[in-house]
Amino acid sequence: MTTTAALHNVAFALVRDAAHLMDSIDPGTSVLSAHDYGPLTIRARRVYTLEQDTLTLIAYHGHQLVATIIVSNNGERVTARIHQILFAGVLFKRSGDWGFVGIGRRRRFGLTANPDHRWRVDINGEQPTIWPSLDAAATHIADTYSPTS
Repeated sequence: MTTTAALHNVAFALVRDAAHLMDSIDPGTSVLSAHDYGPLTIRARRVYTLEQDTLTLIAYHGHQLVATIIVSNNGERVTARIHQILFAGVLFKRSGDWGFVGIGRRRRFGLTANPDHRWRVDINGEQPTIWPSLDAAATHIADTYSPTS
């Protein structure tokens, strides 16, 4: 586990560490008190059945939702998906396998991961832009569109 600076990077760190987290959290509901993800509260709920083991992680910064991650283990492999992520001041929800949709004030934002590890940003049907990193895409949205103002 590593400390992450930008809040949107926490979601990806939780996905990366999913197998380790699943092994270290007992079934039931708990709050992770000792973690390396920065000044966040992380609530965990693990449900174990004979068919599937599921872990839901919800990360908060103060009272602001930062990310929701669902981790599952069917006995053969562990999978983890981001279902919600706070990005550039907008809460994005999963849309398809590689995309997220967020609604800001007067704007609809689309965020899609490309196979070459770049990020496509679509805003209100304008010409899409491609960014080399998630941080660069977040900076573009925050600086250009100020989605929460």
